[in-house]
Amino acid sequence: MVKPIRLRPGRLTELARRRLRRSTREAGSSRKSRVGLAAVVAGCVALMSVVVLTGAGNPNTGLKFTQSGHFVYNSVVGKVFHLDGATREVDAQGVELPGGTPGAQVVQTDKGGFVLSRSRIDQFGKSDLTVADPIEAPAANEQPVGLEAAGAAFAVYKDSGRVVRLGDKQTVAFPGGKLGDPVVTSDGTLWVHRTDQGDLCQLALTADRMSCPASVPKGHRGGLTAVGEGAVFVDLTAGQVYSLKGDGIDNRTDLSLGDNDVPDDALVAGNDVRGRVAIVDPEHNVVHLVDISHRDKPQAPISQKITPGHYDRVASSGDGLALLDRKNAALVTLDADGRQIDEKKIPSQADGGKDKPEPNLYRGDDSRVYVESGTGDRVIVVDRGGKADVVDVGNGKPGQGKTTVKPTTTPPPGKTPKPPVTPERPVTHKPAQPPTHQPEQPNKPGNGEKSTPPEHKPNPGKKTTPPRQDPTRTTPPRKTTPPTTPPAKKPTNQPTAKPGKPGAPVGVQARVIDGGATVTWKAAAAHGATVSSYKVSWTGGSTTVTGLSASVPNLKTKTGYYFTVSAVNSVGTGPAVRSNRIELKWAPAESPRELLVRTDGTSGSIGLEWDQPTFGDGTFLRYEVSINSRTAPPSKTTTGLTATISGLVDGRKYTYYVRAITRASDGQEVVGKYASLSAASIGHDVATTRIVASRGAGTSYDKCPPGDCAFIQVRLENLKPNTAYSVKPYTEDWGNFNGGYTGTTSNKGQLLIPDQFPCSAVGQLTWVTVTGPEGTYTSNKFFWKADD
Repeated sequence: MVKPIRLRPGRLTELARRRLRRSTREAGSSRKSRVGLAAVVAGCVALMSVVVLTGAGNPNTGLKFTQSGHFVYNSVVGKVFHLDGATREVDAQGVELPGGTPGAQVVQTDKGGFVLSRSRIDQFGKSDLTVADPIEAPAANEQPVGLEAAGAAFAVYKDSGRVVRLGDKQTVAFPGGKLGDPVVTSDGTLWVHRTDQGDLCQLALTADRMSCPASVPKGHRGGLTAVGEGAVFVDLTAGQVYSLKGDGIDNRTDLSLGDNDVPDDALVAGNDVRGRVAIVDPEHNVVHLVDISHRDKPQAPISQKITPGHYDRVASSGDGLALLDRKNAALVTLDADGRQIDEKKIPSQADGGKDKPEPNLYRGDDSRVYVESGTGDRVIVVDRGGKADVVDVGNGKPGQGKTTVKPTTTPPPGKTPKPPVTPERPVTHKPAQPPTHQPEQPNKPGNGEKSTPPEHKPNPGKKTTPPRQDPTRTTPPRKTTPPTTPPAKKPTNQPTAKPGKPGAPVGVQARVIDGGATVTWKAAAAHGATVSSYKVSWTGGSTTVTGLSASVPNLKTKTGYYFTVSAVNSVGTGPAVRSNRIELKWAPAESPRELLVRTDGTSGSIGLEWDQPTFGDGTFLRYEVSINSRTAPPSKTTTGLTATISGLVDGRKYTYYVRAITRASDGQEVVGKYASLSAASIGHDVATTRIVASRGAGTSYDKCPPGDCAFIQVRLENLKPNTAYSVKPYTEDWGNFNGGYTGTTSNKGQLLIPDQFPCSAVGQLTWVTVTGPEGTYTSNKFFWKADD
C-alpha cells in the first residue's frame, strides 16, 4: 500500500506558485504552466488513484483535484477493482462486495467510492478499502446514472426525478418529473433538464438544494453539454443553443448546421469536443460538430458520415468521441474532426445468458471514456486521442490487468512449430469384463476438487478373479496382445466434498411498513449443507426465521436502521449482508380499535365497523380497507368508521385489513398500522357472532412495565347462552403467552373479560381465540401500543 504524501496546504500553495512561475518563464505557454503546476502534486498519490491538480478554481480552497482512473464492479467475482486508465493496469486487491448487482456503476470522490445498484448505494473508503454502511437510495428498482467531476460524484434517477450528491457534501435533491441526460461541469456543478416542464436546474458544488434558473418551452427536446465550468442546452426542436449560468440563460444562438436537418431525437454529447457541441444523428449515421465559442465569425460546422449502426449513447473525451452501438455490441471512436479512429466489439459477459445486463458507457473524471461489459469483467478504455483497448478486470493475476490480446499462432522467426505429441493408443480389444477393483486416480492440484482420499482402496495382496467366459457364446473370443501401458480407468469412488458454511444472502432490502420494517432477501448458497434458518439483526434486537423475509415491529421514529442477514446451516453461520438504511420519519396512526362485523346477513355483502385510533404525527385523511392481503390495493376507502364490502361469496371467509392514512407536516402521506378480521357473509338474518379484542385498562404485573402494560379486554357477543368458553391470548412473537381463562356467557350469550390478560407486547400483533362446544373462534388482530 502506497501512503499519501502529507503536505501542509500553505506549503503546497507556495510550491505551486514557484513551479508555476518557473514553468511559465521556461515555456511561455499557458498549457505548460498548467502541466508544471500539476507536477507539483504528482507525488501526492492516494491508494488506487492518482490525484491531478487542475487549473480550475474552487471557491472554498482555491484548488481542485481530478480523480484518475475508474472503479469497476465485477459481479462475477463480487469485487470492486480500480482500473488505471493511463497504464491499463488493474489493482490487485479489490474491494469485496458480494451484495452488489450486475450492471452496477461505480463513481468516486476524492475520499471514497460508491457502487450504484438498483435500490441500493454501497460505499467504501479508497484509503483503507473498508466497506461502510449503505446509503438509502431515493428511488426503488431504478438504475441511476452516475457522474463524477471535480472530486464530486452524483447518482441521478432519471425516471423518478431524484438526484443524490455523494461524499462529504451529500445531499438529496428532488427536481421532480422525468429528467433528461444530466451533465456535470468541471467545477462540480450538476445540470439536469426536466423534460415534462422544460426547467433547466442546477446543483452547485456547495449548494444544499437544487435551483432551476432557466427553462425551455414545454415539449422541446434536446440535451445538455458541459463546456468547462459552464453548460449549454441544445434545443433541437427550436434549433437553438442556450448558454447557461447560475441565474438563467446568458446567451442564445442559432444551431447553425447549414443545409443539414437534425431530428429532435438526435444524441447530444454531455461534454464539448474542443469547444464544439457534438450531435449524433443515428437515423442518418452522421455526426455534427458545431462551434459554440460565440465569436463574431463562428467556424463552419463539421459533418461526417459514420459507420452505420444503432447508436444510443455518446460521450466526449474533450478531444474525440465514443459512440455506443448497443444493438450490435460495437464501440466506434472518432477524433476531434469526426473522423473514425477505431472500432471495437464490446466484450461479452463471462456468465452469458439471455438476461445478462447490457453494457454501458461512462466518462470518468480523468476525461477518459470507459465501456463496461454488463458484468464488469471487461472494460474498453478510450483515451483522449480515441485509441481503444480492451482490459480484463479481476480475471487475471493480481496486479496484472492487461489489454486482452488473442494469442498468435505464428511461430517465432527461425523456428518450426512441432506437431502436438499424441500418445500411442493401446490395442482396442479389451477384456470381456473389468476387474472388480481398479486403482483410483489421484486428484491433481488445479482440477477444482479437494485432495480427499477415496473411501475405498484396492487390496494389493488380494488375488483378482479372472473374467468368466460367457457359456452362451458360440464364437471363442479373439486373442489379443495386452497393451504395454494399461488404459486409464475411471475411479469407482469420487471424493466427497466437505460441507461448508453457507454463502451470503442476496439482495437484502428493507422497507417501512406498519410502524416497523419488512426485510426481504434471496436464498444463500447452501455449500453442501441445507440452510436451516436466517438470522436477522438490527440495533436493539434480532430474530431468526426459516423463510426469506422477516417482519420487525415497533421501530423508533426519527431513527435510522440497518438490518443484517446471515444464513445458518449445520456447519455454522455464513457472512452477514447489510440492507439499505430506513427511517420512520413520522409516527403512523395506530391500529383501528375494536374492529368487528356489524352486519353479515345480506347475501354477498358484509359490513365492518371500528373505533378511531390514535393518529400519530399526521392529520387524518381517510381509512383504507384491503381484502386478503395487507399490501393489496384498497378495495374500499372511507372517512367514516364503517365500510360495506360487496361482491362476496356467502360462506367463504375473507380477511379484511383496515388502516388509517394521515398526512405529515411535510405533505407526505403516512400509512398507518392495520387491524384485521376474518369473517364470512352468511346471507340470511341471524345474530352476528362477535369476538372483539382491544387494549383495556393499564396495569402492571410482574415483568409487565407500566405504560406498555395493560389488560387485553375481550368482548363476546351472540354465542350460546349459559355456556362455558375458554379464552386464550396470543401475540405475534410470543404465541400463547398466558394459560387462558374460562368464563360462562349470560343468558343472552354475552361475556366481557376486562382484567385477565396483562400484556406489554408493544408493536406486536395481538389477538385471542375462544373455544366452545361449536368450535374455535379467532378475534380481530391489532398492533399493541404503549399508553399515550
